[in-house]
Amino acid sequence: MHSGARWTVVGITLLALIAATALTLTDMRLASSQTVTLVAKRSELDIPLDDPFDGAWRRANPVEAPLSAQNITPPKGGGDRTVTARALHDGQRLYVLLEWEDDSQDTLVSRQTEFSDAAAVQFPVSEGESVPSFCMGDPTAPVNVWQWKAAWQADIDQGFVDVEDTYPDAHVDLYPFEDEEVFYPARAVGNVFAREHRTTPVDNLLAGSFGTLTQAPDQLVQGSGEWRDGTWRVLFARDLSADGDYSQFAEEESTNVAFAVWDGASGERDGIKSVSQFLTLEVSPEVAEAGGGVTVWLIVLVVLGGTVLALVLALYGRQRGKG
Repeated sequence: MHSGARWTVVGITLLALIAATALTLTDMRLASSQTVTLVAKRSELDIPLDDPFDGAWRRANPVEAPLSAQNITPPKGGGDRTVTARALHDGQRLYVLLEWEDDSQDTLVSRQTEFSDAAAVQFPVSEGESVPSFCMGDPTAPVNVWQWKAAWQADIDQGFVDVEDTYPDAHVDLYPFEDEEVFYPARAVGNVFAREHRTTPVDNLLAGSFGTLTQAPDQLVQGSGEWRDGTWRVLFARDLSADGDYSQFAEEESTNVAFAVWDGASGERDGIKSVSQFLTLEVSPEVAEAGGGVTVWLIVLVVLGGTVLALVLALYGRQRGKG
């Protein structure tokens, strides 16, 4: 082999090694190009439920999931967005973090023209031969939905906003039934949407097709959301295993997960939302290390740098071969 060819081989080998290193650092899998995998590694750091921006999340591998408008069943709508998902676990509890851009912080629903920002994660209730429909599951393949709303977060952080806050000039001469449950039927029958005091801004829901979304008997999911500089971060947390007909998680096991986001400023609510297809969620026994969340731009920088270096070596080898 002459000198020029030898240097070309060296350059190509170096480029392949750099690309392999970048893929290893980011936990990207070339063998499954059609399946995006969100890996929940074990966290040795405490993960606070009230701080979605905590430094522990720098150890989680981010996955970008494209969202598109929900156009399967009325009311249709939403838009094209991207949500960044991260996941961790501590051996007892699963944590899922969603992050997306939003120019406004919409937390009020006290007027008919106001709608709340919101987000949700969805899992199959049980693993089967087929994946449920990503839009509320199927009658034979139900889904477990965890939904967060900015309005519920505001109720917890700032206190419940009542009619007097929204309409300060309104006046009622007499209302003697304020404390009588019979005049608050939703509250009287235990409707969780009519709760006066929330303990979590996340609802645990079940569905088996369009129009079947209902409150689960057990409200097991916790979390929090925070808006900073045009970005929402929302944290969902639940024990890996739970009693009842809910999604179950365990180390070295995988399931499916899908995401949804609502933009209140755009009038999005109910089925008017941006949704993803199902991704794979893998609960890994591997410990999450510092620096695990290498960003996409760093990968590009490394690969481009390696490409330039390989080309320089190849050209240098050719020149030597001519000499």
